[in-house]
Amino acid sequence: MASKNGRRVMAGGVLALAAALATAGVAQAGVDSVNSITDSGNTIEVTQLDTFINGVAPLDGSPLTREWFHNGRASVAVTGSNAVDFDGTVSAGYQIAYPMSLGGSVTFEFETPEATVTIDSAVKPKVVISAPTVGFNAAIAPGPGVTEVEVASGSASGELTEIQFANVHGTATGILGNVTVRPYVKAVSSSGSTVVSYGAPWRLN
Repeated sequence: MASKNGRRVMAGGVLALAAALATAGVAQAGVDSVNSITDSGNTIEVTQLDTFINGVAPLDGSPLTREWFHNGRASVAVTGSNAVDFDGTVSAGYQIAYPMSLGGSVTFEFETPEATVTIDSAVKPKVVISAPTVGFNAAIAPGPGVTEVEVASGSASGELTEIQFANVHGTATGILGNVTVRPYVKAVSSSGSTVVSYGAPWRLN
């Protein structure tokens, strides 16, 4: 009998959500970070997997610009007597640290969302799309500091929600010195309980 687990997909920074058949991929992947919380008798576990943030030479050629692409996966796994009824949200973003800024900005770019159709355990097609703004820009204050930005969010439900990151593109400008990027994934239950998984920091020279 098919499980009631769900699966979620993020491509190019877009969170495309759809109920799907069960999968054992989470247990087999390389786990980067994990954190959990107990909520209403359920254990909510947030995991980041196969994270790779690739720093590249900036297109503008400026020594004050850092540019990167983010690939990887994440999951929200719920266990407990009421796991199949879990309802909440999942979001992804970064903490971005810099030693000195001249008053620049952080920019993210996304692709246009596309519908993803899958089949749930009751053999009923279900399509849910949740997309962030197609590109946005956040100002960085002068001096050293840490900026936290959310880049995508969507609904989470049932025993398993999975997210895939494919070439999420980020740029930081007006920066003197290295930029450090730490990805995070956050799950919030409908009752307000929150659990966050912070990944390892990635330094962009």
